[in-house]
Amino acid sequence: MARVGTAFLGTITLADGAGVCVVHPARGGGKVYVAPDETVLFVPSSMHFDTGLSAFLAGARTPVVP
Repeated sequence: MARVGTAFLGTITLADGAGVCVVHPARGGGKVYVAPDETVLFVPSSMHFDTGLSAFLAGARTPVVP
């Protein structure tokens, strides 16, 4: 865990070079799965890590809003 401002963030390296997951474990936080191509999937903290990971590995991404 690293402190960034007033938040604590953790990082998890995903297997097989799939990317990383940045975790904000506090209430109201979430997880951001980041692929090597810099596309991301945000999931709320209430979603289990493996559920989010499965969606991420299946290609789900958070839409970019211009």
